[in-house]
Amino acid sequence: MQFMFSRKSGIVLAALLGVQLILPASGWTLTGRDVALKADQVDTSRTSDMSMAMIIKRGDQQLVRFMAMKKKKFPDSEKQHIRFLEPGDIRNTAYLTWSYRDINKDDDMWVYMPAESLVRRISGGSKKGSFMRSDYANEDISRREVDKDTYTLLPDEALSGVDCHVLEAKAVFPEKTNYSKRIIWIRKDIWLPAKIDFYDQGGNRCKELVFGGYKEIQGIWTATRQRMRTVGSDSETIMEIREVAYNTPIAEDIFLPQDLKR
Repeated sequence: MQFMFSRKSGIVLAALLGVQLILPASGWTLTGRDVALKADQVDTSRTSDMSMAMIIKRGDQQLVRFMAMKKKKFPDSEKQHIRFLEPGDIRNTAYLTWSYRDINKDDDMWVYMPAESLVRRISGGSKKGSFMRSDYANEDISRREVDKDTYTLLPDEALSGVDCHVLEAKAVFPEKTNYSKRIIWIRKDIWLPAKIDFYDQGGNRCKELVFGGYKEIQGIWTATRQRMRTVGSDSETIMEIREVAYNTPIAEDIFLPQDLKR
């Protein structure tokens, strides 16, 4: 969610943030990277296991999809497995992402389409394509390493009465992303993202991601709802966490591309 409702999702599917406040030393002036790093590092979970709903809205039409998402942290990467459960026409469609800590290494992504009985790698420009016909791009659903962007700290703002740090994030490798920049609002109280505005390569605001449903679950603050809206259209996608368990055992073989067919 910036897909998982952590740190970014990418922060996307990507950005759920676990919060353990780490306060700067007295007199230390925060930089944009400091804020981004602090928001990234407060996720204390080793694994997460979620049941989720994805609601795609186009005007007065609505499509609801249910899925399971599992994540696990490894020394060199964070791996995420998504499997769609309903409706029947997409049942067992699965996505796997390996998000590397080395920013010079391209993240790996695979999709399994049951109708084709084929595991296909998503690479290059395909990562910029739509995720399951939603308002999220494939790149939005995986974790984004902090140093894949450079940051400028903008003046603080309040959203819905909550004070926020505001960051401008620009990709170190702009050719690998849909976006020329992202403006990110980070709540000062729980260090979760409140909102992200996405700008296309022409500098136009193209998407808006708003977080909500904040709950403390197993001692970890979690945004259980996010809404991605495509600017200038009647299209939006809502992601909702129905159930979540942190730090539960997850078998490593679920994160292997050859096991996506299971």
